[in-house]
Amino acid sequence: MKTRLRFIIITLLVVVLASGWSLASTTFSYTADVQKIVLDNGLTLLFKENPAFDIIAVGLLSGVGSVQDPAGLEGITYLTQRNLISGTTNRTAQEIVTELESLGAQLQTAASYDYSALLMQSTPGSFGASFEVFMDLLNNSIFPEQEFERERYLSQAALASLTDDPMNAIVLGYLELFYGEHPYKLSPYGSAVGLTTISRQDAANWKEYLYQPEQIVVSVVGNFSTEELLPLLQASFGDWKNGYTASPEPREQVEFVYPAEDREMVINMPTEAAFLIMGYPAPASFDEDSAAMAVINSILGEGMSSRLFTEIRDKRGLAYTAISQYDERLGPSNILVFLATHPQNVEQAKEQVLVELQRFASEGLSAEEIAHIATQKQGMYLIQNETNLTQALMLATTELMGWGYEWVDDYMSFFDEVTPDDIKGAAQKYFQNYTEVLIVP
Repeated sequence: MKTRLRFIIITLLVVVLASGWSLASTTFSYTADVQKIVLDNGLTLLFKENPAFDIIAVGLLSGVGSVQDPAGLEGITYLTQRNLISGTTNRTAQEIVTELESLGAQLQTAASYDYSALLMQSTPGSFGASFEVFMDLLNNSIFPEQEFERERYLSQAALASLTDDPMNAIVLGYLELFYGEHPYKLSPYGSAVGLTTISRQDAANWKEYLYQPEQIVVSVVGNFSTEELLPLLQASFGDWKNGYTASPEPREQVEFVYPAEDREMVINMPTEAAFLIMGYPAPASFDEDSAAMAVINSILGEGMSSRLFTEIRDKRGLAYTAISQYDERLGPSNILVFLATHPQNVEQAKEQVLVELQRFASEGLSAEEIAHIATQKQGMYLIQNETNLTQALMLATTELMGWGYEWVDDYMSFFDEVTPDDIKGAAQKYFQNYTEVLIVP
């Protein structure tokens, strides 16, 4: 069974053209014109010429995410990425911002659980000068002390603010209870201890680990000539070296074993409403069961026509909000149900959640229901990935994770292989023991 990425799966309320997708999936292609080149140091380049949009988008992705943050230094990937644009040997932070604005270019960094990114968009006319700034950040960042401490303070404040809001507090509590000792229990912000402990030199060293060429994919999509652009990228990245020997050392991989029992935790906060999360283990992003679980999640709790919304909110009035989320990750993943309700309705609402979940295990779904969800997802996939930047991210991510950039086109037929038996099998396999976190006054 084919696989997919979690970050590009968003529901679209489209119910037509269900019979036309087999034709579309055989004729449409994001990747037909992609050229792939692997440099001697292992760094991968992907080029897709797209003259229809007068923008050039560059996505540089590293296979290092917060899941590899060293124990006690949780948040180092996030803090390193934040400080990448704090200043170089050639430019101050203010000069970087001013120069990019004058060029009409956009540049941003990102840090997630499983990867990190440096992203840039510019016009063809300003690409050369913008890319020079891009490479200056990668090669010459110096992590100035004053800027580093400023970013540390902002990161600590952002992390602390999460626990002040019941919606965020319940998610953090749920992740910690669900994942136990696995680093997925933390947000990419890291931990309060980690953000306090990380030194400027730690972050500077970690940048060298983040950007080893053998774990880098650079994807360029837009209005350019590959023949003209290739020499620039070869010269820019060709002399990068592998082999990280400094400290801190990345965290060793932790085995995740979900317990064969229900787990519950109650958090008291000054709030009038009650908030409930119930979660179960779920297939990872590239697992053979991920397509079936994505269909289940769409029927269960995506949108106002979902079962949770109609059965718990509309028909029974047991919740203000009732949704589900399939939290796919490259490692152990989960599917959760979130409810906002009155404290007196918690038990009734919880019982109905369990009823709806078990319906998938006992009844499954019809082929028509599966086809309906496939149409929604295929339509949104095309709409969501119209821009050069989103296409650059798609290509780089699938290539980086080992499935090859060609997988981007496989998505158009991804759900065609899901059967009613797949739905029942996935529900029976994963909906056994839940992790529950409840916030009440």
